[in-house]
Amino acid sequence: MRPYIKQNKILFALTLFTSVIASLGYVFMAVLLQQLLDIAVERDIRQFLQIVVFSIAYFALLGMFLYLQSLLSKKVVCRIIYQIRSDMFRGTMARNMEDFYRKNTADYISVMTNDVKMLEENFLLPLFEVVQYTVIFISSFVLMICFDLIVTIFVTMAIAVMFLVPGLLGRSLEIRQNSFSSKLAAFTVSLKDILSGFEVIKSYSMKEYAAQRFDRENKETARSKYSVDRLLALNEGVSAFLSLMVQIVVFFLSAYFIITGRITVGTLLGMVQVSSNLANPLVMIFTNIPKMKSMQPIIEKLKETANFPAALSRKGVPASCQNCIYANELSFSYDGQKEVLSGVNCTIERGKKYVLVGKSGCGKSTLIKLLSGCYSTYRGEILYDNTELHRTDPDTVAQLSSTIHQNIYMFDESIYDNICLHEDYPGEMIKKATDESGLTEFLSGLPEGLQYQVGENGSNLSGGQKQRIAVARALIRSKPILILDEGTSAIDRQTAYDIENRLLKLQDLTLITVTHHLDEDLLKKYDKILYMENGCIKEEGAFESLISVPSRFAAYFQLKK
Repeated sequence: MRPYIKQNKILFALTLFTSVIASLGYVFMAVLLQQLLDIAVERDIRQFLQIVVFSIAYFALLGMFLYLQSLLSKKVVCRIIYQIRSDMFRGTMARNMEDFYRKNTADYISVMTNDVKMLEENFLLPLFEVVQYTVIFISSFVLMICFDLIVTIFVTMAIAVMFLVPGLLGRSLEIRQNSFSSKLAAFTVSLKDILSGFEVIKSYSMKEYAAQRFDRENKETARSKYSVDRLLALNEGVSAFLSLMVQIVVFFLSAYFIITGRITVGTLLGMVQVSSNLANPLVMIFTNIPKMKSMQPIIEKLKETANFPAALSRKGVPASCQNCIYANELSFSYDGQKEVLSGVNCTIERGKKYVLVGKSGCGKSTLIKLLSGCYSTYRGEILYDNTELHRTDPDTVAQLSSTIHQNIYMFDESIYDNICLHEDYPGEMIKKATDESGLTEFLSGLPEGLQYQVGENGSNLSGGQKQRIAVARALIRSKPILILDEGTSAIDRQTAYDIENRLLKLQDLTLITVTHHLDEDLLKKYDKILYMENGCIKEEGAFESLISVPSRFAAYFQLKK
């Protein structure tokens, strides 16, 4: 947390200053009460009026500082929370696809919501409370010595016992807070999974199963939360009991000293007030310190997410694809055991059109992801113009290709925003992209045109319309490589044919298509067909050369027909 405190050091210092002044003013009330009671006992009306005037000014000033302390503490907490969330989001966005998908997306959501909220409630807010109550305790202790040394000694002995409580409970509380954080993440993952499958749940009458699963996860999360709260309750209860004992010791000793004539009645009131300023702050301190210590695993988790770029991102030479992308003896495994690709060799020349075909699970999409730089844990070589992919800058690799997937994601914004993605493009480029993607006819039928709102994930659009917007999104960026990864498999054959045929006519575009739709007219237009089986490229060549002789592709093509 130190970097965030340094970033806000002026605001943080002002908050501490107002907190110290407000705390000292709160403690000084004991002296004011002592003087007031002694004056009342002496029946001195002149001094009484003087202390009334002084008290009015004093409380007005104290109220102002209490307001400033509360306002500034909330402001600095809000600013730090904003900065933490911002850093974590940027750290998440800095990951490549390989690193990003090692976690469930709900885990990232949980960290940025649940864990940050826990940090605010169990670290940042308690931090200011500890500072405030520490000032109150120290100043009250000094004042207690001024009132009576013997009472102070007895109070000190009672306080020493209170120091044992946080040490006994701190480690257990840390373990339980970490467990609760994990439960919150699991609950978020489960809830996201259930809501994402809403259509399936409704279609297959799974409401009872969904309710039971939610109740199970909800109950486990509540049980984990109660486990933390139970320990906090023990800590608070013991601290409150010891705090009461301190006040009782002060009260009885002071009463005895009044009887013996050692102190005045006003001093009794002052010491009772000061003793509460000793005991209550200690309760708050010993309640908050275990909370803050228990946040250490959460802080480490937040730090790992926020500091990802510095730790794991790589920089290298700018990638280029002026000539070709070459894969040499390329092998890959997702889990480090079962190979998905084995010894793949292929060349993708700039400006040519390639289609990958083969049975489901043969490694087509995995090969595409590797060639476009999504994964780095491969064996063999991937060369971009004779430069190995590991030596290139990932950001420049991403600028060379656009990928259209089977499941197109649409932001809940306008068609224009989903095409341009909040970048500025001239009108003629937008017109060209919509024409080449076949989107113009659809737009002409919309009163809003490009400003038409697509809804959540394109809920206001058909599958074909979403695919055409995705094509326009890719084409407007004029990247040299376009990857169609089953990009037309979820729409009708006529629309799919039209989209693919339009892309094949673009002369300067390097097109790599993964498809199950084996349309002879389209296959003839590709420069090369790559036929895959069991993670290997078994055959490659033009359609006519492969179909005219007995081949694996010819047998597969006839089977698909």
